[in-house]
Amino acid sequence: MHAEIVMIGTELLLGEIVDTNANRFAKALCQIGLDLYYKTTVGDNEARITKVLDLALDRSDVIITSGGIGPTVDDVTRQAVANATGRKLIYSLDLEAQIAARFRSFGRKMADNNKRQAYIPEGALPLSNPAGTAPCFLCEDTRGRGIVISLPGVPRELEYMLSKKVMPLLVERMGGAKVTKIRILRTCAVGESNVDRVIGDLMTTKNPTIGLAAHAGQTDIRITAKAATETEAETLIAPLEAEVRRRLGVAIYGVEKETVPEVIGGLLAKKNLRLGLVDTLTGGLLGRGFSDAGFGDLITVNLHTIDVSEALQKAGLASRAEARDGDYSKLAMALAEHVAPPDGIGSALIGPFKDNSTWIALCGPRDMRLTKAGRNYQNFDYIRSWLAIQGLDWIRRAVLGQLTSPADWKE
Repeated sequence: MHAEIVMIGTELLLGEIVDTNANRFAKALCQIGLDLYYKTTVGDNEARITKVLDLALDRSDVIITSGGIGPTVDDVTRQAVANATGRKLIYSLDLEAQIAARFRSFGRKMADNNKRQAYIPEGALPLSNPAGTAPCFLCEDTRGRGIVISLPGVPRELEYMLSKKVMPLLVERMGGAKVTKIRILRTCAVGESNVDRVIGDLMTTKNPTIGLAAHAGQTDIRITAKAATETEAETLIAPLEAEVRRRLGVAIYGVEKETVPEVIGGLLAKKNLRLGLVDTLTGGLLGRGFSDAGFGDLITVNLHTIDVSEALQKAGLASRAEARDGDYSKLAMALAEHVAPPDGIGSALIGPFKDNSTWIALCGPRDMRLTKAGRNYQNFDYIRSWLAIQGLDWIRRAVLGQLTSPADWKE
């Protein structure tokens, strides 16, 4: 048994509003273990909605619609559902009475156009909507293909109907809810294609399944299992997670919602290490992440500018010959050494230089001295995020004792 959602409204196609209802549907269905296979967005056009619903009934067991059951002329979902399920649209005096009573509770009289909401596909099951004026309904396809459940587009009403009416109804039809367990493993400074090369063969499993999600400088690995209980789902996930961790090793920095600065801050605090930073590349992202994670007190020096020359002046290194001769590796190391606390690590992200290069240097415990040229710098937020993650990852690996040479740098 699987589901499909149909989001109805021309305003969605025009980009006038953000479709948050689809996210509500996805989360609600996941919570009861009902697989969501498709999502379609269609405008307020009876023929097109009918066509979408007809296709949905051909391939899905449960179709849930959002929108188009209001009182206006362009609210045509009711007729489209009737068309697709092979039913007539009939007028219900009981629904009219419910709508009128709802308006009376507001101290208002029902307008004539609200009577449009009293129409329903013949034989459909009405679903009362105490949160609004639009009656909802469940309609079986006359050819036995599946069911269509039509809900309002108003988020407040949708939330109520999902939690109070639709989810209990679906759980009953499913014979009980299933548990969907998701484990997120988070990597940094490893591109999506590199992760795929290492674990791609594991991504063909059926239950659990593995999927990837790429972000700037990070790739998330999502392991999803479905079972009757949470314990059973955890049992399914455990061996696959262990194999992913074995293959990717130190590239995995954390789980779920953990951030790179949060993890590094914890490691530094545990080892009683401090951190000095020089950053001319990311607009202060390198240090800001530690502050946001609550580890700002671990930073002894946070020298961030938008200009390498200014950084050199602040560090008292403006006369360094390396700056004139283009030996950017020595220059980066000189800055890292300058800010390195006696009980910690100095890190420098500097550039862009005249050849458009960037450099990262690390001066750390056990007399560690490492530098490496980074990717060409462009003044884009995405590139800045990439550079910040790369710099952070090198600090993380150094603290873990897993960074011994520039060859360990993964891009």
